[in-house]
Amino acid sequence: MAKDLTRVARDYERLSEEESYIRLAASRGLPYINLVNYPFVGDVLGLIPEETARKYRVVAFMKVGATVRVASPDPFAENLPPTMNELGRRLGKIFEPHYCSKTSLNYALGLYPILVPRERQDSQITAEKSSKETFSARIKNLRDLKETIAKASTTKLLEIIIEGALALEATDIHFEPGEKAVAVRFRIDGRLLPIIEIPEKSYKLVSSRIKTSAGIKLDRQQVSQDGRFSVNVPDQQLDIRVNTVPSAYGETIELRLLTFKRFLTLDQLNFPEATKQAILAATKRPQGLILFTGPTGSGKTTSLYAVLSLLNQPEKKVVTIEDPIEYRLNGIEQVQVRPDQGFDFPQALRAVLRQDPDVIMVGEIRDKETAEIAVDAALTGHLVLSTLHTNSSSAAFARLLQMGVPKYLLSDAISLVVAQRLVRQFCPNCHGNKCDLCNQTGFKGRFLIAEHFVPEEKTIDLIRREASLTEFEQLFKALGYKSLAEDGLDKVKTGLTSEAEVNSVVGS
Repeated sequence: MAKDLTRVARDYERLSEEESYIRLAASRGLPYINLVNYPFVGDVLGLIPEETARKYRVVAFMKVGATVRVASPDPFAENLPPTMNELGRRLGKIFEPHYCSKTSLNYALGLYPILVPRERQDSQITAEKSSKETFSARIKNLRDLKETIAKASTTKLLEIIIEGALALEATDIHFEPGEKAVAVRFRIDGRLLPIIEIPEKSYKLVSSRIKTSAGIKLDRQQVSQDGRFSVNVPDQQLDIRVNTVPSAYGETIELRLLTFKRFLTLDQLNFPEATKQAILAATKRPQGLILFTGPTGSGKTTSLYAVLSLLNQPEKKVVTIEDPIEYRLNGIEQVQVRPDQGFDFPQALRAVLRQDPDVIMVGEIRDKETAEIAVDAALTGHLVLSTLHTNSSSAAFARLLQMGVPKYLLSDAISLVVAQRLVRQFCPNCHGNKCDLCNQTGFKGRFLIAEHFVPEEKTIDLIRREASLTEFEQLFKALGYKSLAEDGLDKVKTGLTSEAEVNSVVGS
């Protein structure tokens, strides 16, 4: 009887502890999690080293793509947020804080010896180094990759394909089922390159592994699904976005590879001098809207980050709104939208504006609502940076008017529009004659071409009377701006690429 009473008292005390942390979490605006009997996974728990977890009283309990959910009895404890930020930067992860009770934390800490033994951590490091050395020795070009894939077991096939994509600097991997086999293609320097065909039986295992890793339902093959997962590869963290689409011969799967790499500076991007000076002038203004335009894969996000690095100063509060976060910058608050949870670009932008920012970067203007909020912010003391899908700088004005942005707002908001493309450059080894280094394409790497448009009185007049795209293009030429095609042809004269390559990206 005494033992029963003791157990009841202990359970009541435990319940009171959890209730107090539930109330505390609610008052601080953070989620609460009960970790007692939580199904921990060693790979997730081990993201925070045991020594760090015990010192700062925090554990990782769930990984969703690049986001890791962590729990602590005091998420705002001194030195905990900066420690998590630094660890997240190194791992390429975003840590999402939760409250948990002290009992929950102690339960989780007690699992380290079971789920993340010290010798396993050491062996993982050794295996990573060995894998890197072996892989770099065997994969130097497309021929090596094809030979390695042909010899690989089905269980190793996905890893080798992903590692091969990284070695060949691919941005996307396409799995495309056909009548007899599944084609695997990489997007390299903006072009799709056939890699290999794999049997349907092997693809079933590969696709199941991809879908399981990305949190995609295995039994839903007649609808499109989206997901993501992360992979630890030598020297970097890789975030992979996944999309599946049903096709005539099975599910087509596309993987977008997002490596957390260092950003390039404005000088390293090699903008035309006039465009570079226009960017520098626009960033010195306290408010206004700076737009980078171009199709998907034209380097707009990279340019945005180059500008952000200029604006990242101690006296300014800089906030970004992205989907997903592609680069990491210390000193900048980076917000990731979550449309599946109702936190989209318009909602994020409204929330950020209440944070007293000086500079706001919106990853992309996709709709009227986002455009109107961004334009309004640019008119009320904020410097706003964003991207837009248009083919030229002059088309940006017409596009925003078509979206329904009021002309009386737009005429005073835009400070600068930059249109850009990425053009393949000749292989430095064969200069277009094809070799193993460039995978028999004649090209390796890409460079930037750009044009810009700074609104002035005549531009404002066109905006106010909602002029056509043709009229904006005519004004662009009349003002003497150099076009994308002209910048590209200047590069052709230096021997960097061919005229055909320039024409293929500017549409001439």
